[in-house]
Amino acid sequence: MNESNIENIEEVVIAVKDVGEAVAAFKDLFGMRFETEWDMANKNMKVRSERISGTQLQFVQSTSPEGVIAKFIESRGEGLNHIAFKVTNLKEMVSRLKAKGVKLIPEEPIEMKNPLGEGTWAYIFIHPKSACGTLIELIETRD
Repeated sequence: MNESNIENIEEVVIAVKDVGEAVAAFKDLFGMRFETEWDMANKNMKVRSERISGTQLQFVQSTSPEGVIAKFIESRGEGLNHIAFKVTNLKEMVSRLKAKGVKLIPEEPIEMKNPLGEGTWAYIFIHPKSACGTLIELIETRD
């Protein structure tokens, strides 16, 4: 079994009230386009993404007042939602983190079709209480 490692920062995710306004602001300020977009109906959110040197900068907007992003903005305001690390051997990393008492959300990784292309993703979050106050996502891509 391969050892688990962090390969790179995959995503920096910013929660916003309106992705269209955020995209327009970053286009005006930096010339960015955020042409990649998808909906995550099961999470009540839409995503717009721009890749910068291998890292995605994403804006996420809630599509429902009950969505996790709406609740985040209500309690903390717009801003950094989480950072995602691309990892190898997510299963082994999750086992190691559980053994150290790290709180994971949910308890086991979730698999989904890769919205950016072929294959699937598996992901899980580390609760901010276990990561210096920052929500961390761990992502493993699979062909």
